Amino acid sequence: MAQSTDLDDYDVTPAASIADPLEPWNRFWFHFNDIFYMYVAKPAYNAWVYVTPHQLRSGLSNFFANLLFPMRFVNNILQFRFLEAGVEFGRFIINTTSSLGFANVAKDKKTIVPVDPYGEDFGQTLGRWGVGHGFYVVWPFIGPSSVRDTVGRVGDCFTDPIFYVHPWELATSSELALRFNDLGAVLPLYDDLNSAAVDPYIAMREAYINFRNAQVKH
Repeated sequence: MAQSTDLDDYDVTPAASIADPLEPWNRFWFHFNDIFYMYVAKPAYNAWVYVTPHQLRSGLSNFFANLLFPMRFVNNILQFRFLEAGVEFGRFIINTTSSLGFANVAKDKKTIVPVDPYGEDFGQTLGRWGVGHGFYVVWPFIGPSSVRDTVGRVGDCFTDPIFYVHPWELATSSELALRFNDLGAVLPLYDDLNSAAVDPYIAMREAYINFRNAQVKH
């Protein structure tokens, strides 16, 4: 979403870059998520920032990113990006052996090929294989998606180590806690998008699709 820059001027409603047959449903969940993010998630995260040292939050964020190495590695392989897979493997080894993943020691290391800082996921892999978005959909709590990326999220579960943790209550709470800790990278972008657009729903939809298209094409 950060890569979309033309989100603040809507003299007329722009043509959608993706089919949106569920717009009433999507708008309902968009407004639900907006209330949740602004009045629940944002205050809770601000409280978390207030009571938690930056070093701990950064360490947890690095640990979570390192933990998701299998997802990035497998999807690079599926996209025949073998050099990128090698870079991801090297970074994982360096970060794990040096700090158990709590420090991104490999961040500034020169690599033989550039690697998407967001990493690869199965939705991107499907896009690289020529699968289109399908139609747009907004999920409660998760936010914007598409049919392709929804299927991708299901596929990503199988390369997420937390998915295999038992009992499921521990797995779910761990995943939610680590994702909550990473809200600092999302909330400012969400605030900017909401304040810049006449119709935040359209802005979010177009920004999301443009961002995902850019990830697939990189």
